[in-house]
Parts: sequence; C-alpha cells; structure tokens
Amino acid sequence: MKDADAISAELERTGTIVDGFRDCARSGRTVDLSGLERNVETLCQAIAALPTAHRAPLKPRLVDLIDRVNSLVSALGEQQQAISESMKGVTSRHRAMSAYGKGAGTTAPPSRGRKR
Repeated sequence: MKDADAISAELERTGTIVDGFRDCARSGRTVDLSGLERNVETLCQAIAALPTAHRAPLKPRLVDLIDRVNSLVSALGEQQQAISESMKGVTSRHRAMSAYGKGAGTTAPPSRGRKR
C-alpha cells in the first residue's frame, strides 16, 4: 500500500469497520477488535512512508478515523459501565440469597414432644 489513493480508501474502509464495531457495542453485542490495531498501525506506517507532499491530503481522512475510534472507545466505555452495573445487581442478589440461605438453616428444628 504505497499509493496515497489506496491508503485513503483503506482509511475509509477501516473507518466503516470501526463504525460497525461502535454500533455493535452500543447495541450490547460483543466486538472482536483483534486485528484493528494492526490495521491502523499498517496504515500509519504507509502514511509515514509517503513523500511529505502526499501526506497532507490524507490528514482529513486520518482525523476522521481518529474521531470514529474515539466514538468506539466511548461506546465501549458505556457498554463496560452497563455490564458493571448489571454485575453489581447480580452480586447483591447473590449475597442476599446466600444470607437468606444461611439464616434459614437446612436442618429440621428439634422435636419438643415426649421421647419414646
């Protein structure tokens, strides 16, 4: 990927993928981000390898990708917060059930009648 046009197209494609990840995270689905970091790193290396004059036109696309990644980060943070809140509720219920179970006892009370 040495051509500025090819890099520009890949920046847009990557942005679209990031948007999809963001949408999945916002809807509560899990996302597999493996490969995204490598893809972005490859793009950055390709941009750095371009002659200086060819880099400037890519700046708006790169800034757009950064904005999209920041939006994904925000969505993942919201998802993490929601999961954390849900886990707190589960933990509280579990503690309450455990306390109730311990307090209720599991054996029958002793008989108060006459011994035979």
